[in-house]
Amino acid sequence: MPDSYETPRVPLAAPDDVTDHGARAELETFVRERGKAPNLFRAASVRPEIMRTLAAHLRAVTGPGEVPSLLKELVSLRVSLINDCAYCLASHTVLATRLGATSDVLRAVTEVRYDGLDPSWRAALRFADAITPTRGDASDAQYAELERHWSAAQIVEITAVAALFNYFNRFANALHIPVTR
Repeated sequence: MPDSYETPRVPLAAPDDVTDHGARAELETFVRERGKAPNLFRAASVRPEIMRTLAAHLRAVTGPGEVPSLLKELVSLRVSLINDCAYCLASHTVLATRLGATSDVLRAVTEVRYDGLDPSWRAALRFADAITPTRGDASDAQYAELERHWSAAQIVEITAVAALFNYFNRFANALHIPVTR
């Protein structure tokens, strides 16, 4: 796992210190759901409008949909591994484990050993692998493999998870956001 940052480049507001009611409510929701407010959202709360939209987008992309929540967490982990984002790796390893990821599944994702996974999940993870280190390019063969297993709506969902975590990884790394403890 990559090293975590110790000192953030922007303040990490506590929920009680956030004066924007909508942003405070989002942080309090995270506390209820996860037991703490994630540092990424505490940092983003410096600009409440941005924090609120980030939280809303996260919920739309990773919340209930047409793709299993566990697969979405595994895609977020793959992207975060490729982008060397300790913050997102720590957070989403915990979330994936809560959703039932075993140590064998986590190791498969970490070591890019997808053979033991369902073929549809392999296709989704390989697609995330293809689009993350590039400008979003995947070969026609990679897309065809994804399309063999997933509907258009599911492909949009999988792509949204990979794209959102490319964003979150860059946001967390650029601002040196430390792992939430």
